[in-house]
Parts: sequence; C-alpha cells; structure tokens
Amino acid sequence: MSDGIISQYGFLFQRYIFIDTVIAHASMDLYFTYEGVDDIDVNTPEELVSVNFNKSYIQVKSGVVSKECWAKVLGNWILAGEAQNTSFVLICENNLEFNVHEDTTIDAVYKYFEDGVSKNRKSIARKVHDALFENNNEETVKSLILKFTKKCVIDVYSEDQILSGLKQKIIDTYCTDIKVYEKAKQIRCDRIVEYFMSEIDESIKNKKKCVITFQKIMDIVGRVRSEISDNKFTVNTADVKKKKQKEANDLIENGDIREIRQLKLVKNDVGFIAQELVKELLYKDFREVYVEGGLVISNIEDAAYTNYQDALLELDGSNPSPKQVFMQTTRKVIDSSIMDNSSIYRNGCYVYLTGENIDEDKQISWGKEDE
Repeated sequence: MSDGIISQYGFLFQRYIFIDTVIAHASMDLYFTYEGVDDIDVNTPEELVSVNFNKSYIQVKSGVVSKECWAKVLGNWILAGEAQNTSFVLICENNLEFNVHEDTTIDAVYKYFEDGVSKNRKSIARKVHDALFENNNEETVKSLILKFTKKCVIDVYSEDQILSGLKQKIIDTYCTDIKVYEKAKQIRCDRIVEYFMSEIDESIKNKKKCVITFQKIMDIVGRVRSEISDNKFTVNTADVKKKKQKEANDLIENGDIREIRQLKLVKNDVGFIAQELVKELLYKDFREVYVEGGLVISNIEDAAYTNYQDALLELDGSNPSPKQVFMQTTRKVIDSSIMDNSSIYRNGCYVYLTGENIDEDKQISWGKEDE
C-alpha cells in the first residue's frame, strides 16, 4: 500500500474518532476542535467557569505506534503546557508493542528530546529541547516525561469498532423518533456523519480549525431529522448526484439492462441516459428505506403506473414516439407525502418501473425495443 493511501487512511481514522468524540460527549458546556492544539481538543469555554477550565487533548494514531511516535505524542502535550485540569488520551488502532511506563521507554523519549538540538526548529523534538533542556537536568526532564505518561489514557479501537460504536450512539441518541423504518435510522446516521465530514472539509478548505459547538451539533441533527424520518425523505441531490454519476456510467458501460434499452428508444445519447439512470439510483435509495413498510412504496408505484396509463390514453390515436410517451408520463406528479416530488425522484420512479424484474402489470415501456 502506498504511503499516500496509508496517510489518507490515517486522516479518515482520525475523523471518525473526532465525530465519535463529539457525539459521545455532546454538551452545552463543551466544544470540540479538530486539529487544534492536538488532533482533537475538548474544551470547556473559559467564560462558563470561575477559575479553571477542563480540557482533553486527544491524539489519534492508526497503524503501528513506535517509541519515536510516542515521544512526539508526549512532546505535543508537554508543549501545550497545561497538565493541571487537563486529560490526555491516545487512541490507537493497534496495541503498543512496548510499555510506556518502563525505564527503557522513558529513556528513549528523553533521548529523542535530547537529540532535538540538531533537528529542525519546527520539529517537536527541537521545540521540547529548547523549552526544557536549558534550565532542567536529566532527572527533572525524565520526571516530567513520567508525569505526562501517567496522566495519559491509552485506548485501542479498530476502525470497524469505532464506526459501529459511532453509528450505534447516533441511532440510540438521535433516531428514537423513527419507529417504523429501520433503514431510515441507518440513512439518518450516515447523513449525520456526512455533515460532520463536510464541516471538517470546509474548515480545511478555508485553512481554519474546525470547531464544533453544541449549537452546531443541534443544527446538524435538526437538519437531518427534517430530511429523514418515518414520513419524509430528502437529500442534498447536488452532492449525491455526483456520487451516483460513476455508478450510472458503469451501468452504461457494463450492463445491458432494460432501463437502458428503453431510454435509448427515447434518446440514444449517453448523457441523457446517464442523467436518467442517476435519477433511478436516487429513487432506489429512497425505495430501500421505505420498502419494508410495503404499502407506501406500493401506493407510489401504483400511482406512477396509473399516470403512465393516463399518458398513453391522452396520446391514443397519435401513434406517439417513445420520446412523446416519456415526456407525457414524466411530467405527471406522483402523489406522495413522503417522496420529494421533484423531477429527480419522479423520473427515477418511472425509469425504475421500466426494469426487467418489474411485474408485468406495473412495467412501463416507452416503446417497443425492435423499433
């Protein structure tokens, strides 16, 4: 695996830990910073307390943590300079292969800082060396290293454990209003994670720290609750369509499915076909959430097929082309209180009903395939 891929995986692991920390500790008197003093900072705003305020600094490490890596973690905390009323946490993907409290480890960390004198001024080792070694002897420095080591809590989680735990926390805390459709809980959970990811991306884009307040958490949760519920399903189609575009292109390149054959009768153009397949894929996502309820999806698709029959009746006698049938059908609104009735989901439903495995009494055809 290339170094670039490993690095990107490390960032993804760190993001999941950050979102899990936010969800697990959400509180009006805490705010969370991604890439602050540490990988993740958890702070109590100073204005909310009289004298001291509590902090948590969290380092996140995927892969194997070496003694040098451990020294950098401790160095970062020492440079923060606030051991009192501060907790230090190291979250690893794998167990450490050494005991952080052993003399050999303390000696190795000391040596790393001592050698910092020859390192770049921006390095952690050099910064710690400049801060400690001029006015402190070896015993004092090692005592400080041990002090921070003893304050550190080390937790080990795999990515799967973090993700499954994160999703369960979201479902238990923010999906209790969903009573009927279990899949809706999963979709809401994924959407909340996506919005937090977007907050991080936007901050990085603007070269700023990502700070999540309790108000921001509530804003995200409130937004997603309004989008995904037992009675409503909406998405940011601009973002989702980008993801579905590749899937649609793959279907066109690799598949000879009935939907594509029927769309070719309407307009034999790759761009048009891909556009309509994207709509079908979005409808399928919606359908997957509510299909377990049976009646809701059945009513939507019955209404769609009735609209198709009405369109044929309206065009009767004019020997309509597949394009005319398509246009006359897809402009008809599908009556539903749950489904967004924009052309995206409406067309997606109609195209879905042209599929190979649709019951004959509901299957739509824009034209005969031997035309």
